[in-house]
Amino acid sequence: MSITLKPEQEQLIQHQVTLGRFKSTDEVLESALRLLVEQYQEYEAWVEEVRVKVDEGKAEADRGEVLPLETVMAQLQQKFQQAREH
Repeated sequence: MSITLKPEQEQLIQHQVTLGRFKSTDEVLESALRLLVEQYQEYEAWVEEVRVKVDEGKAEADRGEVLPLETVMAQLQQKFQQAREH
């Protein structure tokens, strides 16, 4: 496989090697690909977690275990407010 990098990408890679963070260009690229795989795996895990939560919520709703919309909205607003404060 042949890959063409933009000049700024080549500079970034070379800079990492020059700084001594990596021994070679190949090592930089291997690390970048490893991070890409990790990021993809984390995303897939997040998607699965959300899917499970949606399924659980749907099952609860099907059983009639629901809260009034006003209560849900108040809880969400409180969570957003707490997140902003931290």
